[in-house]
Amino acid sequence: MNPAPVPAQASDRAPGLPPTPGANPTLALSGKALPWGRALSFVLVFGALYLALAACWSEGLSYWVIDMGTVQPAAWLARQLCADDSIAAAGSRITSNSGSINVLFGCEGTDVFMLLASAVLVSPLPWQRRLAGLGLSLLFVFALNQVRIAVLFFSFRSWRAGFGVLHGFATPLAMVVLSAVFYFFWLQRALPSVAAPNSGSTHAP
Repeated sequence: MNPAPVPAQASDRAPGLPPTPGANPTLALSGKALPWGRALSFVLVFGALYLALAACWSEGLSYWVIDMGTVQPAAWLARQLCADDSIAAAGSRITSNSGSINVLFGCEGTDVFMLLASAVLVSPLPWQRRLAGLGLSLLFVFALNQVRIAVLFFSFRSWRAGFGVLHGFATPLAMVVLSAVFYFFWLQRALPSVAAPNSGSTHAP
Protein backbone atom coordinates (compact mmCIF):
# COMPACT_ATOMS: atom_id res chain seq x y z
CA MET A 1 0.00 0.00 0.00
CA ASN A 2 1.41 3.35 -0.96
CA PRO A 3 1.34 6.01 1.72
CA ALA A 4 -1.04 8.90 1.26
CA PRO A 5 0.59 12.03 -0.12
CA VAL A 6 1.55 14.61 2.47
CA PRO A 7 -0.20 17.97 1.91
CA ALA A 8 2.17 20.76 0.96
CA GLN A 9 2.92 23.26 3.72
CA ALA A 10 1.86 26.83 3.06
CA SER A 11 4.79 29.23 3.04
CA ASP A 12 5.38 32.92 2.43
CA ARG A 13 8.80 32.15 0.90
CA ALA A 14 8.96 32.39 -2.86
CA PRO A 15 9.87 29.18 -4.74
CA GLY A 16 13.54 28.70 -5.42
CA LEU A 17 14.79 30.59 -2.37
CA PRO A 18 16.84 28.55 0.14
CA PRO A 19 15.43 28.02 3.61
CA THR A 20 16.62 30.13 6.52
CA PRO A 21 19.97 28.70 7.72
CA GLY A 22 19.83 26.90 11.05
CA ALA A 23 16.07 26.69 11.30
CA ASN A 24 13.22 24.61 10.00
CA PRO A 25 10.38 27.16 9.55
CA THR A 26 7.59 24.59 9.84
CA LEU A 27 9.13 23.07 12.97
CA ALA A 28 9.89 26.46 14.49
CA LEU A 29 6.40 27.81 13.95
CA SER A 30 4.42 24.80 15.02
CA GLY A 31 6.63 23.50 17.83
CA LYS A 32 4.69 20.22 17.56
CA ALA A 33 6.87 18.11 15.29
CA LEU A 34 8.24 14.93 16.80
CA PRO A 35 6.98 15.58 20.36
CA TRP A 36 8.21 12.22 21.67
CA GLY A 37 11.60 12.70 20.11
CA ARG A 38 11.89 16.14 21.68
CA ALA A 39 10.79 14.80 25.08
CA LEU A 40 13.37 12.02 24.86
CA SER A 41 16.04 14.56 23.91
CA PHE A 42 15.07 16.64 26.94
CA VAL A 43 15.50 13.65 29.28
CA LEU A 44 18.84 12.69 27.71
CA VAL A 45 20.21 16.23 27.84
CA PHE A 46 19.16 16.67 31.47
CA GLY A 47 20.68 13.32 32.41
CA ALA A 48 23.94 14.22 30.67
CA LEU A 49 24.13 17.60 32.40
CA TYR A 50 23.35 16.10 35.81
CA LEU A 51 25.94 13.34 35.45
CA ALA A 52 28.54 15.82 34.20
CA LEU A 53 27.97 18.10 37.19
CA ALA A 54 28.07 15.20 39.64
CA ALA A 55 31.32 13.95 38.10
CA CYS A 56 32.94 17.40 38.17
CA TRP A 57 31.73 18.47 41.62
CA SER A 58 34.62 19.18 43.97
CA GLU A 59 35.54 21.39 46.90
CA GLY A 60 36.88 24.01 44.51
CA LEU A 61 33.71 24.06 42.43
CA SER A 62 31.61 24.08 45.60
CA TYR A 63 33.50 27.14 46.80
CA TRP A 64 32.75 29.12 43.64
CA VAL A 65 29.20 27.91 43.09
CA ILE A 66 27.93 27.79 46.70
CA ASP A 67 30.15 30.00 48.87
CA MET A 68 30.78 32.79 46.37
CA GLY A 69 27.98 32.42 43.82
CA THR A 70 25.10 31.61 46.17
CA VAL A 71 25.76 32.41 49.83
CA GLN A 72 27.51 35.75 49.36
CA PRO A 73 24.75 37.36 47.23
CA ALA A 74 21.98 35.75 49.32
CA ALA A 75 23.48 37.14 52.54
CA TRP A 76 23.73 40.58 50.91
CA LEU A 77 20.07 40.37 49.80
CA ALA A 78 18.90 39.33 53.28
CA ARG A 79 20.90 42.17 54.82
CA GLN A 80 19.24 44.70 52.50
CA LEU A 81 15.75 43.36 53.12
CA CYS A 82 15.82 43.58 56.91
CA ALA A 83 18.66 46.04 57.59
CA ASP A 84 20.36 43.60 59.97
CA ASP A 85 24.12 44.11 59.93
CA SER A 86 24.66 40.87 61.83
CA ILE A 87 23.71 38.85 58.72
CA ALA A 88 26.91 37.65 57.07
CA ALA A 89 28.26 34.96 54.76
CA ALA A 90 30.63 32.45 56.36
CA GLY A 91 31.67 29.82 53.85
CA SER A 92 28.53 27.92 52.92
CA ARG A 93 26.54 29.40 55.83
CA ILE A 94 24.42 32.51 56.20
CA THR A 95 24.77 33.58 59.83
CA SER A 96 23.16 36.15 62.09
CA ASN A 97 22.63 36.81 65.78
CA SER A 98 19.28 35.01 65.65
CA GLY A 99 20.15 31.93 63.60
CA SER A 100 21.95 30.56 60.55
CA ILE A 101 21.41 28.17 57.67
CA ASN A 102 23.86 26.02 55.73
CA VAL A 103 23.60 25.91 51.92
CA LEU A 104 24.50 22.45 50.64
CA PHE A 105 24.84 20.82 47.23
CA GLY A 106 21.39 20.87 45.63
CA CYS A 107 20.39 24.13 47.31
CA GLU A 108 22.31 26.33 44.87
CA GLY A 109 19.73 26.01 42.07
CA THR A 110 21.80 24.05 39.55
CA ASP A 111 19.18 21.30 39.29
CA VAL A 112 16.47 23.78 38.29
CA PHE A 113 18.85 25.50 35.89
CA MET A 114 19.67 22.16 34.25
CA LEU A 115 15.96 21.44 33.79
CA LEU A 116 15.43 24.84 32.18
CA ALA A 117 18.64 24.57 30.13
CA SER A 118 17.59 21.15 28.82
CA ALA A 119 14.24 22.55 27.67
CA VAL A 120 15.99 25.49 25.97
CA LEU A 121 18.56 23.28 24.23
CA VAL A 122 15.92 21.02 22.64
CA SER A 123 13.68 23.93 21.60
CA PRO A 124 12.82 24.25 17.86
CA LEU A 125 15.02 27.30 17.39
CA PRO A 126 18.36 28.17 15.78
CA TRP A 127 21.42 27.70 17.97
CA GLN A 128 21.93 31.44 18.37
CA ARG A 129 18.50 31.77 19.96
CA ARG A 130 19.09 28.78 22.20
CA LEU A 131 22.42 30.14 23.43
CA ALA A 132 20.78 33.47 24.23
CA GLY A 133 18.04 31.54 26.03
CA LEU A 134 20.65 29.74 28.14
CA GLY A 135 22.06 33.06 29.29
CA LEU A 136 18.62 34.40 30.20
CA SER A 137 17.79 31.13 31.96
CA LEU A 138 20.94 31.32 34.07
CA LEU A 139 20.14 34.87 35.17
CA PHE A 140 16.51 33.97 35.91
CA VAL A 141 17.32 30.89 38.01
CA PHE A 142 20.12 32.71 39.84
CA ALA A 143 17.81 35.57 40.85
CA LEU A 144 14.99 33.18 41.75
CA ASN A 145 17.25 31.06 43.93
CA GLN A 146 18.58 34.09 45.80
CA VAL A 147 15.01 34.98 46.75
CA ARG A 148 14.38 31.34 47.75
CA ILE A 149 17.39 31.22 50.08
CA ALA A 150 16.51 34.58 51.62
CA VAL A 151 12.97 33.29 52.29
CA LEU A 152 14.37 30.13 53.90
CA PHE A 153 16.76 32.16 56.03
CA PHE A 154 13.99 34.43 57.33
CA SER A 155 11.76 31.41 57.88
CA PHE A 156 14.43 29.70 60.00
CA ARG A 157 14.84 32.84 62.08
CA SER A 158 11.18 33.72 62.53
CA TRP A 159 9.00 30.71 61.59
CA ARG A 160 10.93 27.52 62.19
CA ALA A 161 7.76 25.42 62.20
CA GLY A 162 7.31 26.17 58.52
CA PHE A 163 10.95 25.83 57.50
CA GLY A 164 10.70 22.12 56.66
CA VAL A 165 7.72 22.56 54.33
CA LEU A 166 9.26 25.60 52.65
CA HIS A 167 12.65 23.95 52.24
CA GLY A 168 11.51 20.51 51.13
CA PHE A 169 8.39 21.25 49.12
CA ALA A 170 7.04 24.77 48.64
CA THR A 171 10.08 26.68 47.41
CA PRO A 172 11.45 23.89 45.14
CA LEU A 173 8.01 23.51 43.57
CA ALA A 174 7.71 27.27 43.13
CA MET A 175 11.09 27.38 41.37
CA VAL A 176 10.12 24.62 38.94
CA VAL A 177 6.72 26.15 38.18
CA LEU A 178 8.10 29.66 37.70
CA SER A 179 10.90 28.30 35.51
CA ALA A 180 8.32 26.53 33.33
CA VAL A 181 6.35 29.78 33.03
CA PHE A 182 9.56 31.62 32.11
CA TYR A 183 10.36 29.00 29.45
CA PHE A 184 6.98 29.19 27.75
CA PHE A 185 7.01 33.00 27.73
CA TRP A 186 10.53 33.00 26.32
CA LEU A 187 9.63 30.42 23.67
CA GLN A 188 6.54 32.34 22.55
CA ARG A 189 8.63 35.49 22.13
CA ALA A 190 11.48 33.68 20.37
CA LEU A 191 9.37 31.81 17.80
CA PRO A 192 7.89 34.91 16.06
CA SER A 193 11.38 36.39 15.77
CA VAL A 194 12.49 33.26 13.89
CA ALA A 195 9.53 33.51 11.52
CA ALA A 196 9.94 37.26 10.96
CA PRO A 197 12.29 37.00 7.91
CA ASN A 198 9.60 35.03 6.08
CA SER A 199 6.73 37.40 6.84
CA GLY A 200 7.84 40.10 4.42
CA SER A 201 8.27 37.83 1.40
CA THR A 202 5.78 38.01 -1.45
CA HIS A 203 3.97 35.09 -2.97
CA ALA A 204 5.08 33.99 -6.41
CA PRO A 205 2.45 34.70 -9.09
